[in-house]
Amino acid sequence: MPEETVSTRFWWRPAGVVVLIAGYLLLHLLLRGTFSPTLSTDDMFENVFVQELKLGYQVRQPPVYEWLLYGVQKIFGPTIWSFLVLKYSLVLCFALFLYGVARQAIANEKLAALAVFSWVAFYQIGFNLHEGVTHTAVLMAASAATVYCFLWVLRDKTVGAAVCLGLAVGFGMLSKHSYVLVPAAMFLAALSDRHWRGQIRLPLLVASGVIAVLLYSPYLYWVVSSEQALVGSALNVMREGEQGSDVTRILTGELRLLTSLLGFSAPFLPLVLLLFFPALFGKGKVRERTASDAEMYRVGQLLQRALLISLALAFTGVLLSGAQYIKERHMHPVLLLLPLVIFFQISRRTYAARSVKIYSSVLAVLVLVVLGIRISGFLAPDKKMCGGYCRHMKPYEDLGEQLKAQFPEAAQATIVSLDEYTGGNLRVTLPDARHIIQSFQPSTDQRTDCFIVWDMGDDGTNRGIQTALSSSGFASSKTPPHDKTLRSHQIDVSWPHLWKKENFRKTTFGIAKVDSDSEICR
Repeated sequence: MPEETVSTRFWWRPAGVVVLIAGYLLLHLLLRGTFSPTLSTDDMFENVFVQELKLGYQVRQPPVYEWLLYGVQKIFGPTIWSFLVLKYSLVLCFALFLYGVARQAIANEKLAALAVFSWVAFYQIGFNLHEGVTHTAVLMAASAATVYCFLWVLRDKTVGAAVCLGLAVGFGMLSKHSYVLVPAAMFLAALSDRHWRGQIRLPLLVASGVIAVLLYSPYLYWVVSSEQALVGSALNVMREGEQGSDVTRILTGELRLLTSLLGFSAPFLPLVLLLFFPALFGKGKVRERTASDAEMYRVGQLLQRALLISLALAFTGVLLSGAQYIKERHMHPVLLLLPLVIFFQISRRTYAARSVKIYSSVLAVLVLVVLGIRISGFLAPDKKMCGGYCRHMKPYEDLGEQLKAQFPEAAQATIVSLDEYTGGNLRVTLPDARHIIQSFQPSTDQRTDCFIVWDMGDDGTNRGIQTALSSSGFASSKTPPHDKTLRSHQIDVSWPHLWKKENFRKTTFGIAKVDSDSEICR
């Protein structure tokens, strides 16, 4: 292999890996927060939820993300910065824990680093992560921490390792229900291997389980006390879709799982298979293992077994549940270990230095392409540059400022938003108001004034309040009668654009000040 300069080698060493990951995440954090204060997918309704700290918010999603966000907003307020700081801190934890695992399975520090860097070649991480990820960020961090702490328990068998595992599992259980695949796969993988089975210490795992249950208990209490059907609700969500015979449902679900797994793995999997085919499929020479490599080899084999078991559990789960609502964005816990296992296999055989160079260059190009796409969408939020909705650039901040200017009392009023994007973003500019959306009504007292706000559409669509109410999910009985409507108004907001003239794209919002005793305001 050709000689490498000291500066080149730095990026493969632990300090360089941390700098590169942290710098990458910080760049995206600053980019998003600087260009637009608008909350996008998922962030918007979370901003309404965390007006209050509650034991639970929705059955389909455990509440640890909301708990963390509530705390972060005590520092940053209900702004885009609170979401960005929380998300990228969690993703940093995910990357660092995974890197810690990679160093235990892959002797070559360059390949260990590439295994973690490879996540930018997964669409759901390299691109989709930067808009609209909430609970999944906690899931990622907790899943990586679980693998790291589980290996720590097996290796050192200490109380500290057991506490680490218990905290990781507790946070994971509170992140997303699908998290359970991660500890289940790791435990079954260790149990099915003679070497690792001998390293299991049941008292330590019991202690970890007790800690995890204690962390999970507030949410569990909320579920039980609210008489929520946790398992039934989850199954209802997963079974959404076409009705049909059991066989049809199962076949449809399994096919969707398979296509979601393949879609989630792109473009990483085809890229790495193309460049490292000889090392992965037996044509490269097997590298001699030293005594110091033996433990790493065992760890790599354990991770490989856990990956296969997680896949088997996912397919079995679909078979038993008849689930059909399966998306690429659900595959994080199933394929968590994929890049680590791939590069573990590559590290066992000789490989071409040229392949590593090309692969590293492709990863760098992907990072630059994503940056270019995101920046173009910020500078020119039209259909050609960022799609039809461009929700992350919709000028809700201007809406909030105009609302405050025309109705000063709105700053302390009850604001009923007929869509979640409007509701979450109005809380940014009206943080002291009491915000209501269809999926969340705060338990705080009614305010003296009440406003209903709805998106009337772009370019003169002029959707009325009745239409907006019907499509929002609010009960039609909550429509305030005419004698309860004190004042009606419209606010036009103009979208920003680098070179197009003002009002190239305009959104109109309807404002109705209604009697605060109206049912919708309570």
